[in-house]
Amino acid sequence: MDQSASEQHLTTRYQRWKSIVSWAVGAALFVLVFRVLHLTSGTGGLATGVAVTIAVTWTLTLRRNAPRRRQLWIAVWTLSLATLLWDGVTFARYVLKDNGDTATQRMTSWGRDHGLGGAIDWMETVVYSDPPSKKPAEQLTLAVSTTIAASTTTVLSEVTTTTIYTPAAPTPLMPSFSPALAGEGQWQAVAQAHGMDAMWATSLRPLADTGGIVATVVVIDQTYLRVGMFNGRETPGGTWVRDDHVPEELWPSLVAAMNGGFRLEHSFGGFATEGKVVQKLLPGRATLAITRAGKLVIGELGREIIDDGSWQSLRQNLVLLVDNGQSGIDNAKRQHVYWGAMSTGEIFVNRSAVCELKDGRIGYVMVGKSNAPQLAQILINVGCMKAVQLDINGSWPNFALFTHFPNGALAAATVDQRMSSDPMHYVKASSREFFAFFDAALVPAQSVLDT
Repeated sequence: MDQSASEQHLTTRYQRWKSIVSWAVGAALFVLVFRVLHLTSGTGGLATGVAVTIAVTWTLTLRRNAPRRRQLWIAVWTLSLATLLWDGVTFARYVLKDNGDTATQRMTSWGRDHGLGGAIDWMETVVYSDPPSKKPAEQLTLAVSTTIAASTTTVLSEVTTTTIYTPAAPTPLMPSFSPALAGEGQWQAVAQAHGMDAMWATSLRPLADTGGIVATVVVIDQTYLRVGMFNGRETPGGTWVRDDHVPEELWPSLVAAMNGGFRLEHSFGGFATEGKVVQKLLPGRATLAITRAGKLVIGELGREIIDDGSWQSLRQNLVLLVDNGQSGIDNAKRQHVYWGAMSTGEIFVNRSAVCELKDGRIGYVMVGKSNAPQLAQILINVGCMKAVQLDINGSWPNFALFTHFPNGALAAATVDQRMSSDPMHYVKASSREFFAFFDAALVPAQSVLDT
């Protein structure tokens, strides 16, 4: 074989292999884009994208008898463009609309709603993998002062022979470091009901071996309060009497509101309210229950809480993080519960929890940049006997206090400086369920709280 024939043979083989590689890459990309479009856009987006791809490919190649490899690549690029346009439009429409969540929260929610939850979980294990500093923090994060205490009060009736119970402030929490920071572990009254203090808050460094973690704690005395769970526009979604905000007729009685739990697909439990079961309730799961009288109860379904139809609302989230004053982490691991992290990773993020304290009152706790074992120990250190982890990450933890003005206007403030989402979303629109606290004496005789 002469040199010219040899070169021609090599060229032919090169072209053949180039064609094979091009076909293989093109086909692989088409399948990948096809699956991405189906994952992120559902059947409707997929059908639209495929229809556009067929139309464009027919117009640009099939009618002109173009080579089949060119037909394939036209189809690949068309389907890719259709995917970008479809997802780009739905992403922009969701993220650019102010729904009370931060922009980061909206982007994360869009991703999880469009099949990207696994990718987001993996990213969180990378982004939030740095543990908190062991060096003691130099400042606290409590965002309220004694001048911000909510002004929802009632005038007490004339003095009678009946003794009126007056809630007392909790015992100060013992700081882990000396000297303590100003106000550390000391309670401030931040809300009232029936003319008396009903909520107190403090901030402290609760772990002696990890001083960089700062916690804010709210103690809630329910004696003169009434609680209701409101249903978020997206979690659980649907149509409700108590929907995504506190209605205006309840504003005069509104004292405070706090975030709820995980998205339902991550909660490892059920959701039932207003006589409807959104997601099946599971025995052994950590449960927040609201009685018909409007009191919040914390426990394990099947033990402290029996699903006998007597509850107004039941919201489950994982298993008890603290049970009988002991950490529930080992129990969770046996049940493959990972507290907002992948089974292969650990994340240090803002976390929130609600608990039953030793004296029977309720505690809300928000900590920064911690893992689940650290949160469990913090809850034990501040006196929790049973605790349920609530939502975590970024600005999802949110506890708002409401102030009332003589003209009927309402203002809200968060109890912790790290809570960056708008606290007024509880009275405007909330994407997720939340719990609101009311001065029971000011709640109308008939309201959405009776449903």
